[in-house]
Amino acid sequence: MPNPTVPGRSEALALLHDWNENPSLRKHGLLVEAGVRGYAADDGLDGETVERWGIAGLLHDLDYERHPDPATHGAIGADELARLGYADEVVHAVRAHNDALGIPRTSRLDHLVYACDELAGFLVAVALMRPTRRMADVEPANVRKRMKDKAFARAVPREMLLAGAQEIGLEFDAHVSNMVRYLTLVAPEVGL
Repeated sequence: MPNPTVPGRSEALALLHDWNENPSLRKHGLLVEAGVRGYAADDGLDGETVERWGIAGLLHDLDYERHPDPATHGAIGADELARLGYADEVVHAVRAHNDALGIPRTSRLDHLVYACDELAGFLVAVALMRPTRRMADVEPANVRKRMKDKAFARAVPREMLLAGAQEIGLEFDAHVSNMVRYLTLVAPEVGL
């Protein structure tokens, strides 16, 4: 039975909306949540853990709109989550997803949030370039082709995309295929 003193998904979503007016940041949270949830479910975790891990994905960029500086991004959001009573593993995953903070990623959740973060955004950019503009139509070959084009989604560090797959122990194409499958479930909600 869920602990009523720990904020649940509805509270997490309200918090995301309170801290982020930008629809793109809200959608990004939903996409990363879907990726983390998908992996957690595929790992065979119980429903409560899947929910908690999904919340880490949803809130990983909580502070980005207010505090985008790499020197503090993730830390301020994590501090707020700790203050609100979120689980320590959620707080740590939010803090550890930003390489600039130098926080070691030590758990499966830490690695999943990192692996799903940049790839989710890149997959959206690739989907929008497909003739159908549908996430379901993105293939690993499409992603690899776009990765070679340095002008395409230039803000996304290619090395982070590859490192994320490595951190979760998958070949890059397998990670892409998994993420497309997971993100397709929320695609209508985010306009894809």
